[in-house]
Amino acid sequence: MFSPTCLAQIKKHTGKVQPFGEVLVGAAHTNAYANIANAEGETASGSGNNNGFALAAGGGIDFKVNQVISFRPVQVDYLLTRFSANHVANYTANQNNFRYFAGIVFTFGGAPPIPPTASCSASPSQVMPGDPVSATVATQYFNPKHPLTYAWTSTGGRVSGTTETANITTTGVAPGNYTVSVTATDEKEKKNNTANCSASFTIKLPPPPTASCVINPNSLKSGDMATLSVVAQSPDGGQLTYAYATTAGRISGTGSSATLDTTGASPGSSITATATVTNAYNETGTCEAAVNVAPLPPPVAVEETTKVGECSFNNSNKPGRVDNECKATLDQVALLIQKEPNDSYVIVGYAEDEETEKMTQLAGQRAVNVKYYLTQGEGGQQINPSLLQVKAGAEKTKAIRIYRVPNGAAFTEQTTTVDETQVQAQSRNAPAKKHHKKAASDSTAPANQQ
Repeated sequence: MFSPTCLAQIKKHTGKVQPFGEVLVGAAHTNAYANIANAEGETASGSGNNNGFALAAGGGIDFKVNQVISFRPVQVDYLLTRFSANHVANYTANQNNFRYFAGIVFTFGGAPPIPPTASCSASPSQVMPGDPVSATVATQYFNPKHPLTYAWTSTGGRVSGTTETANITTTGVAPGNYTVSVTATDEKEKKNNTANCSASFTIKLPPPPTASCVINPNSLKSGDMATLSVVAQSPDGGQLTYAYATTAGRISGTGSSATLDTTGASPGSSITATATVTNAYNETGTCEAAVNVAPLPPPVAVEETTKVGECSFNNSNKPGRVDNECKATLDQVALLIQKEPNDSYVIVGYAEDEETEKMTQLAGQRAVNVKYYLTQGEGGQQINPSLLQVKAGAEKTKAIRIYRVPNGAAFTEQTTTVDETQVQAQSRNAPAKKHHKKAASDSTAPANQQ
């Protein structure tokens, strides 16, 4: 008897232990049907061949030795066949069978085993320097009952971890693109026992530093000093270096403040001081502050030299003495000098030619006598002598003139300074000197009558 069948089998194909179940449905053929009928007390005639329904159901277990050989300790099936005889009324022959199998199973051909795989990811994929990165791996087609070992590496930063997850420390790592990799290994398998994968991450440049400048004072004179103060921030929290520049003058400093020296700057100009801050990644931030250099003050208008008094000397007996008319003029001049003590005054004496024939220094004598009156005379003005200069002028006249010379002004008249050690001052009330007649041979000699 044989049974052509249609087989449906369900089997676990992974691992060492592989249980299975099966159902077989088909037809059975026998050539001993007449013998079966006679054995049952029925009379059979005709051919002994017959076909009938067949069903088998059962299951078993295979222990996988390698890819080709498996050991099957047990397989148990229930087999049902059903035959009928049309020439025998109301007769149906059912057969209930129990089958047990054990042995060696040989497997040839078939698809090769699927190699294990791994996939990696890094999170976050973009970080700032110093921020951590986490890497994970997911594997497939390894024996789920076997533990795996993980070996992590990274092209940047310091990686730590021996499981499906690793951590990368990026402190001190330069900005750029990096890769973290892992090798997963099933050490209990001899073949197809490793899988590799990689994931990339990027360390970005931090934002550049920012800076703001304040200069104090912001307005000064050329040659004065100013202080430039800088408030700077670095988003990465790193150290900053400072550099300074200026459009005029000199600036010096290495930290967050610098000193601006405006020596040599043009009055009325504006100076721009610039600070540049740089982080560890050579990124920079700048700020500027301006300081105004004050213009030069307008020149002070200098008064010109002015004549403040004039006297005539018409007394032939006392040609160098201050008379009453001149005294009144000098009293007014003294009041003016007392009001303007910061100016200087020049007393210029003059004499005619015929007078100088008799008194060679008469012009100087007249100037010295006027000074004497203003400083020590009976008018009591007591003018400071250092304010008065005495000079002899070239003009031919019997007079003196007094000039006020303001600070910064220049006295430009052509004169000769009188040597007061040679020309002695005389009070206006002192008697005139008497002179004796001289011999005819000396009659042309000049007299020094005052």
